[in-house]
Amino acid sequence: MKIRLNRLQVITRQTIEVVDLSPDVTFIHGPVGTGKSTVARLIDYCFGGRLERTPAVQKEFISATLSAQVGDYSAQFERGATDTSTIRVTWEKNGGGEVGSLNAPIDAGQEPVLGNQVFNLSDLIFFLAGVEPIKVRKSKRDPDSQLVRLSFRDVLWYCYLKQEHLDSSFFRLEDTFKRLKSMDVMRFVTGLHSDRLNELEAALAGAQDEQRAKRDTVEQIRKFLRQFQLGNDVDLSMQLHAAEQELTQATTARDLIDHNQSNATHIVEPMRAELRALATEIAQEMEALADLRRRIADQESLRSELIAAKVKAGRAEAASTVLVGAEFERCPRCGADLDNKNPRPANSCHLCGTPEKTDAEKSPEEGEILRRELNTQIDDLADLTARHTKAATRQDRKVRLLLERKAVLDQSLADALARYDTAFVANVRAADRLVATLQERIASLKRLSRMPAAIQDLEREAGNLQGDIDIYRTGLLEERDRLRAADTRIKRLEETFLAIMRDVGYPGVYPDDRVEIDPRRWAPLVVHGEDEDIAWGFFDAGSGGKKTLFNVCYALAVHQVAIEDGLPLPTLLIIDSPTKNISRDINAALVASLYRYIFKLAATAKGRLQLILIDSDLAVPDNQMFDFRSRLMAHGDPDHPPLISYYVGP
Repeated sequence: MKIRLNRLQVITRQTIEVVDLSPDVTFIHGPVGTGKSTVARLIDYCFGGRLERTPAVQKEFISATLSAQVGDYSAQFERGATDTSTIRVTWEKNGGGEVGSLNAPIDAGQEPVLGNQVFNLSDLIFFLAGVEPIKVRKSKRDPDSQLVRLSFRDVLWYCYLKQEHLDSSFFRLEDTFKRLKSMDVMRFVTGLHSDRLNELEAALAGAQDEQRAKRDTVEQIRKFLRQFQLGNDVDLSMQLHAAEQELTQATTARDLIDHNQSNATHIVEPMRAELRALATEIAQEMEALADLRRRIADQESLRSELIAAKVKAGRAEAASTVLVGAEFERCPRCGADLDNKNPRPANSCHLCGTPEKTDAEKSPEEGEILRRELNTQIDDLADLTARHTKAATRQDRKVRLLLERKAVLDQSLADALARYDTAFVANVRAADRLVATLQERIASLKRLSRMPAAIQDLEREAGNLQGDIDIYRTGLLEERDRLRAADTRIKRLEETFLAIMRDVGYPGVYPDDRVEIDPRRWAPLVVHGEDEDIAWGFFDAGSGGKKTLFNVCYALAVHQVAIEDGLPLPTLLIIDSPTKNISRDINAALVASLYRYIFKLAATAKGRLQLILIDSDLAVPDNQMFDFRSRLMAHGDPDHPPLISYYVGP
């Protein structure tokens, strides 16, 4: 799958930054925090990945444009900082002719965006590269699961080794949700794939799971029944017959108790009658108490109103005395001149015109009479409230006494009911319990009697599945024989991976060791030659440095075999920090041998593999037999600026 990156253009708020990429090897190096890893992340971002939002990216990044050669097309991938669902792709066929441009969605929709087979960015990249993507089942366990296309993002796992995953993830094989896709990529690359193989593998897995589930169910049911001596038909029949005989005897005993019982009055009935009468009396007395309390509240409210009226009358009389003979030239409210208003009649208020009483009509006793009447009513209400309060106190005491008496009777009734248990009641209860228990036991035994037949049916079904399993296995063997070329490639991948590890000087790999790759799991294991019981893989490698080296060597092996056999793997390999967790001072020979092999592969695959290496220190090839470009990124160096040349910050 021919993909060659030419240039990455990054538009920031102040500048346009350009990173030119070599067709063979581009080496980006420099101190921490200069944007080295961001170059790789922006390339991945233009291919539909997620961009890590570092402070520099958040503040300054606007958009990125990746120029690349994809198959026979020159293409540009443009994506802005806020583009979350689409990427603008523009392409032109080499030599002129076909051109196109569209907003390719990252996730496929219901309708194609180009032709009949291009639904998203992944499909468009495969289309431009001239590669037919394989279709795999969405669920490997469900043979009826729909077929979905393998995504270019999944293939890119083997072409872009992220710094953060180098020592923690082996091409996503440990991820529950991404593991199967990673395995599909290797099948696609090596040619170990066919729709029939997918169907047979899914059918075999489903039949094996179903057979295992049925046999486990049979074993669990039998284990449970053996605890209660119900392991076979004979045990069940004997227990059912014994339970039916016991039920007949229990029913006869229950009927005899009813026949011998004589009617008798219960000793607690008089107590219940007294409690009912007492409850009625308590309700009446509580209603009377509530009525008294309502009257007291009404009288206190009326008394308060009378006191307020008396105070208001006193205030009005004092005000009229003060204002007697007062003459107003202007309105005390709004300040208007009163002379301009309508003339008032004689002997009337100058303000409102109300006729004034003559001296003969005025009586100084009126105010006194009003005060006396109000005082009398206030005193009367106070006496009446006091009498009602005393009555309410007596009524409240009476209600409490009645409630205390009721509580005593309730306790007496409860004690009597607890003590009163005649021989008849005890016998009836025991007999009823025994009859109910036996009836339920018989019903359970009848239901359980169908269990042995059901167990036999399950065993028979599990046995029948073995025939299907054998058929599926035979079909798998035949299909894999047909795909023998893929097995040869897997063998070559094992040998190449081991050869690279030896050439690099991988710690713990010896001359008589070998590598095994199971195409069902795709996790390579190094098997010790002297003791074949010792086998280890990525997650058993130990230190972070060894895991990083394991990942890098495997990626180199996959791309080397893909180049030699023309396999459909993108001709691009980005490795971010291949010496992560490996000290250049202590492991100088290991680092040198690693880069020596990388440059050797670049020279052998010149024009067929593009390498982008990112590391802190520069490594230069001894014999430059290919196009080699390096870029230093450093703060404060105008000749070698960081990715965003003007940015200074976290």
